[in-house]
Amino acid sequence: MLLRSFVSLLVLILCSTSFAGALPSFLRDGSTRFLYRSFGSACYSMDSVERGLPCNPAFVAKIGEQRFDGDLFLGTNMDYIRDADAMVNGTADQATVAKIFSRRDVSQAEASLEASYLAHTWGVSLEPYRMVFYTRFENPSLPAIDFVAAEEQSAKLQLSSYVSKNFYAGLQLRYTHVRFVGDYFMASEAFAGDSQKLFAPKIQELLYVEPGFVYAWEDLVWQPQVSAMLSGWGMSSVKSDQYPMMPQGLLGTSIKPVVPLGLLEVGVQLDVSRETEYWRDAFRAAISYKLGILQFVVSASDYDHSAGFLLAYKNLTSGLSYWSEPENKGVYISFGVTL
Repeated sequence: MLLRSFVSLLVLILCSTSFAGALPSFLRDGSTRFLYRSFGSACYSMDSVERGLPCNPAFVAKIGEQRFDGDLFLGTNMDYIRDADAMVNGTADQATVAKIFSRRDVSQAEASLEASYLAHTWGVSLEPYRMVFYTRFENPSLPAIDFVAAEEQSAKLQLSSYVSKNFYAGLQLRYTHVRFVGDYFMASEAFAGDSQKLFAPKIQELLYVEPGFVYAWEDLVWQPQVSAMLSGWGMSSVKSDQYPMMPQGLLGTSIKPVVPLGLLEVGVQLDVSRETEYWRDAFRAAISYKLGILQFVVSASDYDHSAGFLLAYKNLTSGLSYWSEPENKGVYISFGVTL
């Protein structure tokens, strides 16, 4: 009954508004960076990789641990970050603009610093710095550009509770302050006399309210669990194509098959939003395997795939993740400390 009500509410919300020209969802998602880059949306239904706050707030009470994590996350094309910072803060000269728009392909860069604290029934995280850069070119004969450079500061609060036998519920409150430069325009406009107006920084404040649920059969051998979450629902100070209010409905399941050594988790996720064109686009599968100080992650959907690993030694953690889709790919590095 609860699941049926959640699905009905989800359909109503997802069908209420249409969007165009939004920043790609993998750059808008507010989950812990390494988790989302490795698992994709499957992180909302899997809990075997523990870095920062869980993607689904309902897992906080299920995990029931207390720890502090600090993480530095660095993506591919780090030299682009300097250009993005110059654009956002209004210090870019004509040479910087020419350098950025001389790349006639899909380009992205990302860097962030995050600290999180997890308690038995709640968790909080602060991301004082995140820089994002994204460009996509269309029509080589008459180039048009989808461009975003953004600096973000974010804070998250997760509340979670054990409701009844096998059932956990949680709520995530997520606030993001973003200063960005971005638009969809013809390449010739970038070098026109009034290009300063085109690259004028914009400020946007976003507040998300994101409920999540988990039903876990922890007493069974393979520990199956089913999760659901409404992500990306909230309010914004202004309307923009780059950071729209675009709710996502997430429904997933995972199991932990018994293996001779280590911990294995297999998960499947259904992710539905206004960006979903075909049902096959909504499904994602992921596998996580932990053996000693090493943990490996592989995930894939119809349009992209990723693979990564975490190496943990005492209080220190390092990770490497590779992500690829037909038009784009990237390598991401994570350095962390756990107390």
